[in-house]
Amino acid sequence: MREPPVPSTQAKMVGWYDAGVLAQSAWMMTIANLFGRHSDSRLIEALSNQPQGVFRFEADTPEGDLWLDFVSDVGDGFNPTYTVARGIAAPELDVQGADGQAVHTRAGSVLVFGGDQVYPYPTRGAYEERTEAPYAAAFAAADRKPKVFAVPGNHDWFDSLVAFSRLFCRPERGFAGCPTGQTRSYFAMQLPGDWWLCAVDLQFGSEMDEPQEAYFREVSRKMGEDAHIILCVPSPQWIYAESYPDIAGYSDDSLRDLEERVLGRKIAVFLTGDLHHYKRHESADGQQKIVSGGGGAFLHPTHVPEGDTLRTGHKLRATFPDADTSRGLTWRNLLFPWLNPGFLGLVGLFYLLSAWFASATFGPEDLTSLSQAFKAAIEGALREPVNGLWLLMFVAAIIFFTDTHSKWYRLVGGFAHACAHLAAAFLAGWLSLWFTTQVLGLPFGSITQMAIAGIITFLVGAVAGALVMGGYLFLSLRFFGRHANEAFSSLRVQDYKQWLRLRIDAAGALTIHAIGIDRVPRRWRGPVERPEPDDPRATAPRLIDRVTLKPLGKGRYGAEQLRTDHPTRQA
Repeated sequence: MREPPVPSTQAKMVGWYDAGVLAQSAWMMTIANLFGRHSDSRLIEALSNQPQGVFRFEADTPEGDLWLDFVSDVGDGFNPTYTVARGIAAPELDVQGADGQAVHTRAGSVLVFGGDQVYPYPTRGAYEERTEAPYAAAFAAADRKPKVFAVPGNHDWFDSLVAFSRLFCRPERGFAGCPTGQTRSYFAMQLPGDWWLCAVDLQFGSEMDEPQEAYFREVSRKMGEDAHIILCVPSPQWIYAESYPDIAGYSDDSLRDLEERVLGRKIAVFLTGDLHHYKRHESADGQQKIVSGGGGAFLHPTHVPEGDTLRTGHKLRATFPDADTSRGLTWRNLLFPWLNPGFLGLVGLFYLLSAWFASATFGPEDLTSLSQAFKAAIEGALREPVNGLWLLMFVAAIIFFTDTHSKWYRLVGGFAHACAHLAAAFLAGWLSLWFTTQVLGLPFGSITQMAIAGIITFLVGAVAGALVMGGYLFLSLRFFGRHANEAFSSLRVQDYKQWLRLRIDAAGALTIHAIGIDRVPRRWRGPVERPEPDDPRATAPRLIDRVTLKPLGKGRYGAEQLRTDHPTRQA
């Protein structure tokens, strides 16, 4: 097994609005969508690797229990990723419930990564620096080596699973000093109590490939009639179906197909990440749909989509953080320029170009009258093809960016957003021209005047454009429930991290402990390869939710939940 890497640096949270990250992400997303489905790595795995069977695990405690950890959306900043890794690595962990009572948990002999194991894109170096090294340090400090499995998410697919397969699908290599077993991007586990964990790979929401379908059909034939299935999927389609009901790619049809046609059994528990928070929905017969994406990436809001009941009838039972905390964090978008300094140069350049095109037809007489300048800009846009094309492309891009399933909302909202940017760019350009000619007294059109005006437009436009973007994201999420990803990725919230600790007892009951950390450490002490927290404001792991499923037969489960006035509960 390969010697695991050790942390050499403490990576910061990804700046999603940095110009370089935006450009690289757009490029990799485009390539992945254009070519990924035509060179399906799942098919290559099926042809090149040895056949993959079912992985079997027995009870691992004297009491006859099996413990398993599930974590998703890791490999962003060091602080949250390493904090969660330390919690997972701890051999035993007592967590306090809302009633003040301590709940004893044990580390899982199995660790399942539920998707998106690295951010922003899956390079070999990024995996090692942001994911493997923190986990290697945590496991080495705890002297633990659980068996590791992983299912890919959309970020893992950006390079068609090249780096993912190297890290998780080569048992001779291992991950973070721990053994791995899978040779494909999907797998199945037989657990005690006739429980089965099936983890599927649905590439960018596509249909299941034929070798994978054949694999799970064979797994299904090995199950007993009353087998209980935990299904790990790459994304919470049941949540997306609420936000985008009219878009086929966001429906949960593929999950129903898996349940009814491929596995042929009712799923007891759906587990996923992709959304970076904790949410649990439950049906009347005890079926659980759980989003657990708090392994290290930026936080996603929990107060959207609105409503406590899914279209399928599942009711919301718990969230972390609670909806009020989520709404409060939305206000931070008004600090967008200060939270995203890497965005200023990009938006400043767009404003400079927009102002340059708009003022190309200005004359000295237009500098003393704002209305006259505006009229000249409109006439120039209609008369000059380059100017007009720039405006059309800018407006079209903003409309395309608008997050909604409604065409009219996209047109109206996107056009209003674009007009706000164009108005701010026009004002920035006109004020810079007015200041350089009327206040500084520089000759209109001179090199000095144009250079100084350009610098002023760039600087003013950078701040103004970032404020407009932040204001738009705030209004969209606060009042319309849209742009949840764009609004919260800009905040890069490190806190409110969590993972799941599953226990199957000797009687066959499954207990799912959701363990959360309200605030992760910002400072560390000791050697870089094995740091310890040095932040008095950091909080200890606590129990944020718990549910026990007792099989009742015929796809029904008795669900015993954590019933307290817990802060994660939603009214």
